[in-house]
Formats: sequence, C-alpha cells, structure tokens
Amino acid sequence: MYTFFKDEVIVLKRVFVGEKDLTLTVYSKKSGRESIFIQNGQVIKNLPIVSMTEFSWFYGVFYKIKDKLYISEIDRFKNIALDLVKDYDKLVSAYRVINWLYRFAPHPDERIFILAKKTFYYLTISKNPELLELAFLLRLAYLNGELNLNKIDVKENEREILKTVFKTNILDLATKPMHVSALDFLKNKILDILNR
Repeated sequence: MYTFFKDEVIVLKRVFVGEKDLTLTVYSKKSGRESIFIQNGQVIKNLPIVSMTEFSWFYGVFYKIKDKLYISEIDRFKNIALDLVKDYDKLVSAYRVINWLYRFAPHPDERIFILAKKTFYYLTISKNPELLELAFLLRLAYLNGELNLNKIDVKENEREILKTVFKTNILDLATKPMHVSALDFLKNKILDILNR
C-alpha cells in the first residue's frame, strides 16, 4: 500500500535512463533531496514536459513505494530555465546554487527550500548574480546553524559587507545596484565554514 501526499519540489537534475525512463533529482519542501523515477513513459496527469527540467519547481501529488518517490500528478509549475540561459553569468550562478544544495543541504528543511526557490527566481532579474550567490551561502550557513559572523577571519570592512548582505532581503540584492569587492574571497570564507 502507498499513500498520496502533496508537496512542492525544485528540479535539480534530470537524467534519461534508456529510451523511456527518466530520473529527476529534486529538493522537496517536506523531505529534502529525493530522486523521482518516471518509468516507461509513465502517464502523469497534467504533465507539462518543461516542468521536468532543471530550474523549475512544481507542486503536485506524490506517492512512495519502498522508499522510491513517484509523481501522480502536477498541479502547477514554474520554469525559469529559459530566463537563466539568456545570461551566462546567471546560469553559472544557478548551477553553483544547485551544487551547494547537493553538498550542504541533503536534509529536509522547508526554509532551505524557500531560500533556494527565491534565489533561483531572483537570479533571473539580478544585476549581480555573484552577490546572490554570497547571500545564498550566508543564509544556508545560518540555516545549518554554522554561521557566526564575528568569528570569520576577515577584515572589519569585509565583516560589515557580510552583515549587510545577510540582513538585506534577496529582492533588494537582486534589483538594487550594490558594488561589493572581493566577492570570491568572501564566498570562499563561507564555503570554508560549510565544509567543516
């Protein structure tokens, strides 16, 4: 027996297996990172094929059989892949966010799901994608309980930059011009914290 449940997922990766099968790696709002297997061209109610690509999220009905997740139907979806591929820097940033979700968020956390969804969405309108990367890393470290801005080995002006980026909402970071020097250095400092 299996039970049906509703959930929302972000597609992180799509892999074709053979001629008819498809595996999706998703980050689920309720259960974290999961794999969804779509077997033999399974008929799924309301299945728009674009909902099965990276950088899309959808709300649907799912069920599990022996710890394998399956889709019953898709209620609604949003695909931002076309908006991201128009700008190389935004696409690279989006793939970095996916990589960090794989590495640092295998556990279920609704707040991480919302953070990833907002980050992907605001990347499409961002004037500085690398600044959103830094904001994502800061918030991810915070949600993982690993962020203490006072203990990071940086200069005082860099610490103030980190505090400002952390406190500023993602929409403002995406739309308002903000010049931050040493972005790569600061991102690497936060990655060092997450890698511990």
